[in-house]
Amino acid sequence: MSTSPFGDYRNGINGFSAHDPLEDKMQQIRELLFGEFKRDSDARLALVEARVRELEQGLHRKLDAIQARLETLAGEVAAERRQSFDQLAASVTELGERVRQIGRE
Repeated sequence: MSTSPFGDYRNGINGFSAHDPLEDKMQQIRELLFGEFKRDSDARLALVEARVRELEQGLHRKLDAIQARLETLAGEVAAERRQSFDQLAASVTELGERVRQIGRE
């Protein structure tokens, strides 16, 4: 419950909203005192938010490029590893053949 009989109307209860000229004046005073500061702050904040979005997009692009490069390097390392293993296997086979030849002599 409100403390005054007009409190319900001031607060807009039951669909009624009293038009308070004092509130309008206070709003005008707030606008005069702080309006420009708020608009400047809002504009600065919008610029900062836009810059953050740009940085995020740039970071995502760079991370995607790094990920692609890592995947490429992983593929190259795997191919080199397979090639080295194949060379090692061929060398072991050749060494085995030489040992057999020496054993026959």
